[in-house]
Amino acid sequence: MRDKRYSMDSFRDDLDCFSVKRVEAIVDPIVHSEWAEKRYVWAPDRNEGFLLASLIEDLPEDCAKIRMVQTGKEVIINKEDLQSVNPPKFEKVEDMSSLSYLNEASVLHNLRQRYYSSLIYTYSGLFCVAINPYKKMPNIYSEIVIERYRGRRRNQLPPHIFAVAEDAYRKMLYQQENQSILCTGESGAGKTENTKKVVQYLVYIAGLSRHVGNNLNPNRLDDQLEKQLLQANAILEAFGNSKTIKNDNSSRFGKLIRINFDQSGLILGGNIEYYLLEKSRIVRQAPTERSFHFFYQMLKGNFVDKKSLLMENDINNYRFLSNGDINIIDINDSNEFKVTISAMQIMGFQCDEISAIIRMSSAVLLLGNVVFSQLQNSDQAFLEDDTVMQKVCCLLGLPVSDCTKAFLKPRIKVGRDFVHKSQNQEQTQYNIESIAKACYEKMFHWLISRINRSLGRSSRGISTFVGILDIAGFEIFELNGFEQLCINYTNEKLQQLFNNTMFIIEQEEYRMEGIEWDFIDFGLNLQPTIDLIEKPMGILALLDEQCLFPKATDKSLVEKIFIHQSKHPKLIKPERKSKSDFAIIHYAGRVDYIAEQWLMKNMDPLNDNVIYLLQSSSDLFIKELWKNGRFFSIRLIYNYSNALYIVKIFLILWIIYSN
Repeated sequence: MRDKRYSMDSFRDDLDCFSVKRVEAIVDPIVHSEWAEKRYVWAPDRNEGFLLASLIEDLPEDCAKIRMVQTGKEVIINKEDLQSVNPPKFEKVEDMSSLSYLNEASVLHNLRQRYYSSLIYTYSGLFCVAINPYKKMPNIYSEIVIERYRGRRRNQLPPHIFAVAEDAYRKMLYQQENQSILCTGESGAGKTENTKKVVQYLVYIAGLSRHVGNNLNPNRLDDQLEKQLLQANAILEAFGNSKTIKNDNSSRFGKLIRINFDQSGLILGGNIEYYLLEKSRIVRQAPTERSFHFFYQMLKGNFVDKKSLLMENDINNYRFLSNGDINIIDINDSNEFKVTISAMQIMGFQCDEISAIIRMSSAVLLLGNVVFSQLQNSDQAFLEDDTVMQKVCCLLGLPVSDCTKAFLKPRIKVGRDFVHKSQNQEQTQYNIESIAKACYEKMFHWLISRINRSLGRSSRGISTFVGILDIAGFEIFELNGFEQLCINYTNEKLQQLFNNTMFIIEQEEYRMEGIEWDFIDFGLNLQPTIDLIEKPMGILALLDEQCLFPKATDKSLVEKIFIHQSKHPKLIKPERKSKSDFAIIHYAGRVDYIAEQWLMKNMDPLNDNVIYLLQSSSDLFIKELWKNGRFFSIRLIYNYSNALYIVKIFLILWIIYSN
């Protein structure tokens, strides 16, 4: 067994960095008596949430006089606003379900105190709460720690994401049932990092029973598969993550990772499902944000084909990248490029496949530099300088004249005849951006399929799987667009599933232990907001309806929403001077939305003339990407992204719920 090389002392020392050293005075009866005399309570505070206070005396009309511990200031307050304080023995408790007083203030205090001690994991009954430390903590994810958690029950060791992974693995193995781990939280909460730790743990312990000693054999199929599972995320992060206001490595898509195991617990392969790639980030970003990481890695990386791929030397020369921030502190994009390419090679990508990906990425960026002009009093745009268009067509394998004509005067069907329709400057620029976004999305879809092909090659029969869902976190900015509505709607649905499933399990345990309890359906708490978004005459349905009318605008959409939903308790009409169009009360708080370009983003129209050229490209990779035209047949029926998006959400929910 591999754990023979570790002594119990080394295990214990390594666990010290995330376990609480209890002070004997905390459980001393005298100390407890002195604490009780002070009659501590939690008082609400606008900045800190709650502050510690001493109850001086009870007053009439359900009021009380308290003294703030921090300032000594005496305050009269309503008793209903006060919350009980737990005895000292519960300080930094590992499982908050054991608190004598399980209230909001005590939960916040316990999490805060543990966080200040670098204890980022805390249990709350069946849940594991993780708080992003915003720093690297390699000691708590070492191989020694993995060994320590292997085969142990959750209550035997300090809280850890490894304990969650171990529990899922053992239940899958012994009960022969699929398991799912759901990571929820706001953007920047650490969902992606914890997802990687779960994969790291599962790959490691599944490989233990196959290897004798410490050495892995890189030529074995199983060893190579385990390496590839670990490297898949590096590729996904490069092409699907970016810097945002809240997070330097924010997932701009959702993914469900399934690791398949045989009946003995050995890994058979894996599969990745993705949804809702934030395509709009390709063409524009907020001033302090970036586009997808790979663009910057590619432009700063060193490789021989750079000139032949017609790349600009200065990132600021690309219109699609010049609006945002270029650099991330402590991140070297040139080195990250090497990491991404290495991950592709480990995944089994061929040299021509890697070159094709870089070529496509370069073409996407250059599309943003194609600038159309328009004369005054004219409805026809024109291309004054076709230098950039020539570069784009060279990379995409398209004839320059045909491509230019497809953007400027696309051929459309009118009745039984075909005519060439003039396009103005705004229309051509929008078409350019749409094609750029579609090309990148096609490439991202191909990357996922290529990774799945490498991970799913085992010939042995699949028994069970562990699924790990990593979603784009809930987002609340000053003003929020269509992308945020989709992300927040997804989080609302998943939080409802999480609440309903987990609290039902918790309440079932109460019943089995004979605890008197009135059953509560926690999932219904979120239903009004979900109904506002998804029900007939809800926001998404009204958006689809407006897309059917040629003269509909974003403004008419907002008017329709208030006509049909003005009395909804979760919909708020903003103040007259507000920049937002409406606000929704989500489970995470109020979110102000601005309905700018919602109709365009929902319809997601593409220039069919350009699509035809891409399908006929002289570049085999481009031709392969576009052979099916638009992504899914459902788009040909509805032609709206909503339909596809909702189907995708319910598919993921079904996979999780069916476990």
